[in-house]
Amino acid sequence: MLTLPLNSTESNLATTGGKGHNLSILSRENIFVPDGFVVTISAYHAFVNQKNGLLQTTTLLQQIGSTLRSQESDDLDLDEASAIIQAAFRKQRLSKELRNEISMRLAELDQNINLAIRSSATCEDMPDASFAGQHDTYLNVPHSQVEKNVIECFASLFTPRAISYRNRNNLSHVNAGMAVVCQCMAQDQVSSGVLFTANPLTGRRNESVLEAIPGLGEALVSGLTEPDRYVVLKKEDEFIITDKKIGAKCKTIIPADGGGVTEETSSNSTFEVLTDKEVKSIIQLGQTVQDLYDGKPQDIEWTKSMDGKFSVVQSRPITTLFPCPNVSMSPLQVFFSFNVVQGIIDPIYPTGQDVIKRSLLGGALRWFTWGRHGSTGEFMQTVGERLYINITNILRNSLGRKILTNAMNGIDPASLVAIKELIEENAALDINSGVGLFGLLRLVSLQIVIVPRIFMSILFPSWMRERLIGRINKFVDSVEEKVKRTDGLVELVDVQKDVFMSFFPTLFPHMAPRFAAGMGPLGVLGHLADDFPNGKDLVLTVTRGLPNNVTTEMDLKLWSVARKIQSDKTSLEHFQSTDASELAAEFLQATLPEVAQCAVGHFMTEFGMRGLYEIDFGRPRWREEPAPLMNTLKSYVEINEENAPDLVFTKGEKAAEKAIDELGKLLNKPWLVSFLASRVRQLAGLRELPKFTIIRMMGIIREKMLIEGEKLVSVGTLDDAKDLFYLETGEIKALASGKLADSKKIVSKRKEAMAIESRRTRLPRVITSDGFAYFGGISKIVEGANVLSGEPVSPGVYEGRVRVVHDPSKTKLNQGEILCCHGTDPSWTPLFLSAGALVMEVGGLMTHGSVVAREYGIPAVVALERITERLQNGQFVRVDGSRGTVEVLE
Repeated sequence: MLTLPLNSTESNLATTGGKGHNLSILSRENIFVPDGFVVTISAYHAFVNQKNGLLQTTTLLQQIGSTLRSQESDDLDLDEASAIIQAAFRKQRLSKELRNEISMRLAELDQNINLAIRSSATCEDMPDASFAGQHDTYLNVPHSQVEKNVIECFASLFTPRAISYRNRNNLSHVNAGMAVVCQCMAQDQVSSGVLFTANPLTGRRNESVLEAIPGLGEALVSGLTEPDRYVVLKKEDEFIITDKKIGAKCKTIIPADGGGVTEETSSNSTFEVLTDKEVKSIIQLGQTVQDLYDGKPQDIEWTKSMDGKFSVVQSRPITTLFPCPNVSMSPLQVFFSFNVVQGIIDPIYPTGQDVIKRSLLGGALRWFTWGRHGSTGEFMQTVGERLYINITNILRNSLGRKILTNAMNGIDPASLVAIKELIEENAALDINSGVGLFGLLRLVSLQIVIVPRIFMSILFPSWMRERLIGRINKFVDSVEEKVKRTDGLVELVDVQKDVFMSFFPTLFPHMAPRFAAGMGPLGVLGHLADDFPNGKDLVLTVTRGLPNNVTTEMDLKLWSVARKIQSDKTSLEHFQSTDASELAAEFLQATLPEVAQCAVGHFMTEFGMRGLYEIDFGRPRWREEPAPLMNTLKSYVEINEENAPDLVFTKGEKAAEKAIDELGKLLNKPWLVSFLASRVRQLAGLRELPKFTIIRMMGIIREKMLIEGEKLVSVGTLDDAKDLFYLETGEIKALASGKLADSKKIVSKRKEAMAIESRRTRLPRVITSDGFAYFGGISKIVEGANVLSGEPVSPGVYEGRVRVVHDPSKTKLNQGEILCCHGTDPSWTPLFLSAGALVMEVGGLMTHGSVVAREYGIPAVVALERITERLQNGQFVRVDGSRGTVEVLE
């Protein structure tokens, strides 16, 4: 069929498109929807595949493909390509068969009621892509003009906005289809509006937002008038209007005689369009509609007639909401983003989620609480394929709240802002417990072990540091031995869980005292210098060129690799003239020039288990996919001797020595400052050691797991050994035992889910069980419209060109450019050797990027909301890491 009644049971996304299918569902479920019909997707495909006349040699679809290819190759800009395609649509007529069907459908409708003609694309109003406002709608269309407007709707599949939107969402242009909804206008309409069944600004699922205007809804959609706006809270079975704002409503769009619409100016704009009772009736209608879509929040367009009857003319999912945690909405629970702490914006692989939740943090929980609160890490939730930590119980405990809020100052101050607001607004987060007898006993037991080691570390820092490194190496060696002895995936997964769960109980009691002995003195110095104007900057400068940091040592060794390549003419020329991807392939095949192959090989032996977002066990490592490392080396070989990283590091050490001397004089306590600073410099660099140790363990286990995965590929169980990481650890064991059916289907679905979630460019720092999502950074009042303000984390001032980086593996940072990114982890650190300054969306004083920036002596500002969108490549800016500002100079 080329047309279907609006309430047809044959309706689905493939036949009537998103909008048409949604209206079909509503009309079959006793929701009042004006009568109409749908010109189907099949009709569109027939239209674009037909040839009009003997002289036409190509179909419209072929012309579309040719034009889009020209646009992709930059022969045409987007607007030109769109105009050519839409003009080609208008030259064609609908087929005789389709014209006859439309005439038949129109005859079934009231001849005195004009129609609304609305586009309904296959990828429109879908659960994960709404396309809201991308395609055309025509109101008050006489029956005689329906055919013309159907063609216009077909053509609107190729507006510049729609083409661009499909490009961003990796959707096919040629395979896209367009249905057209032809629907009677609501009779005697006096008002209209939009209802969001969840608050689109805050994300709260127990709040609805309603906007209402007189006349047709087009005035609201086009932004022509200011509506009345209501925020309504659903509390149990009651609707409570918590906020009401009466809009100006100075302009109204109404149906014009003979078709189309006309605009009117109102002199009385202060009246309310709806009564409170009517507001609550629409909210109830919205809840009914939402229930029809499995409770998924909806964006609903509604109308009201003179007799007070409400009708629905559109409903689409709200696709901009971040998913809710899988817990009850009430009482309120609060979650903090693990991804934000780690500087990871991408989804985490299922195996990676398991390792973090059930093994690493599960083991930590079991150790910290003596097993009283479980050992599986279920306090961490997967939301949007990212990890969020449930901090509700910590906030409701007096000691826990104090520890958490103090820690947040160093981890992510912007998250602390949201947490404090939630505490003030919600009685459900009131403190209900203290330390208690069990907590007291556990704290005492920890202090008995840790406090003596802190004193030992302060008294004998070098000896205690070396003892720790020896203990860690012994632990990692034991992991390697256990992995070697495993026979098959089942044993390997068991060993994986065992070693990760034992990490905290075995090593943390030894690591924590060394960290405390290194960071504690830094805090004391900060407190002593707090009253002096330049005191904070001097204290932070003490950490420049910090020794014993495994990540810094890795960067300097990578620079050593670059110098060996520079010293060999053949290797240097090859690196300068060859793409990173080709260099990576040559390294894996051992065909790089001999000097380069040997130098990179030695580096990989020590650090090849590292990689982008490396705390995610499912992520490829440099030794598997070396292209990111080759990209960095291509930058390094261009660095001249004046900017050599080892010289930069040495300058940092001298700057630290000078700062220590100045602090001693400033505080008039040179001996005390020297003693405290020496402990900072000998022990604070160990902060990267825990994560590095985890990554070493992951590298050992992952290498063996890929070998086992290849065996499954050889028997056809998997298509790729790396597909293992799309499975949870329990599923991997079941797969190895032959008890997991449809493994390839499971992997395919997980890949699709991760691909969809990868489109998110922003992550909320804090979410709650009612859907609230906090994305924001730190807001301060700063003079000047071109000044952005955040948190200062590394002192100094630098002016330079911006380089916005989303993926360090695909970006070559030129010497002196300002690195602008969402967040960083150790795999980003090589870029710091080329960067002149750092600006980040997330982070605090103690997060990875901030610490490394201080060690390298580059100014840094963090907690800058949407900084990767506000700054553009090549912009000239001034970064002030002492004041926490970024000023756009040109």
